[in-house]
Amino acid sequence: MQSTVVMGMLFGITAAFSQSLSYIFSRAYVVRHPRAPGILLVSSHLVMGIAALVVLPFAWSPDVPPLRAYIWPLLGTAMFYATGQAGFFLLMQRIGASRVAPLLGFKIVLLAVIAVLFMGESLSPRQGVAVLLCFGATMVLGYSGGRLAPASVGYLLTACLGYSLSDLNIQVLTRSLEPLSRIHAAVYGAAATYVLCGLVAAGAALFLRRRVLADWHIAVPFAAAWFVGMIFLFACFGTVGAVFGNILQSMRGLMSVIISALLVQRGMEHLDDKMSRGLLLRRLATAALMTLAIVLYVTARPAG
Repeated sequence: MQSTVVMGMLFGITAAFSQSLSYIFSRAYVVRHPRAPGILLVSSHLVMGIAALVVLPFAWSPDVPPLRAYIWPLLGTAMFYATGQAGFFLLMQRIGASRVAPLLGFKIVLLAVIAVLFMGESLSPRQGVAVLLCFGATMVLGYSGGRLAPASVGYLLTACLGYSLSDLNIQVLTRSLEPLSRIHAAVYGAAATYVLCGLVAAGAALFLRRRVLADWHIAVPFAAAWFVGMIFLFACFGTVGAVFGNILQSMRGLMSVIISALLVQRGMEHLDDKMSRGLLLRRLATAALMTLAIVLYVTARPAG
């Protein structure tokens, strides 16, 4: 196996694990501060913006094209990501990480709808089966441990739609940064995106300064795990491509179920639902089904 593939796999697995940890940290924050998901959104992006400012000079080179060449996909990546992140925090406030992480795989359904209706693409039979599997797994998981409330469904759709549109813009952003190599463009694009998000968060912090200053340190664990995960995810895409990268990223659902179960067993029941053995097995099965659906979709040949 080529060294670049091994490196890409390590990047992807690290990204999935970091994201799984970030879900736990965000759940801990919103449970402790149930009325302040917006504070977490601002505080975490201030922290990540500072980290991105440190990374950006090392990622820059004279080959980086002028800002006008990539400003629009950069804005799209940041704007839609922030929208998805807001939906994610509101969803995490209501349900545990072991349900949220696999449910986020529902974005493959939205990506398929966007591709067919607005991008003129068609689905192969194998991709169609993958979308149906993904939808079925989402519905089963939605009823695992109790039916999702209408508000939770709305937050889930907001998160998945925002993340989906951000992913599409990331692809355009990476291409817009040529002649940089894919991995170089991925790291630079990630740093530039979070610098932009940090600037917006700094503006919002002016209106929330007391609450942000009081709680910013509590957001650091989430911000660190999420930012590390994004750097590795962008690097994974740049090394082995978006297809293999998405397969690796889908492991976060299984990881989150396992990590949450271990934490609950250790008495941290405020972080997730208390799961019976049967419920844990059902969630593992639906998370695995979601992973299989994503693998089928991204490895299938398009129709026609």
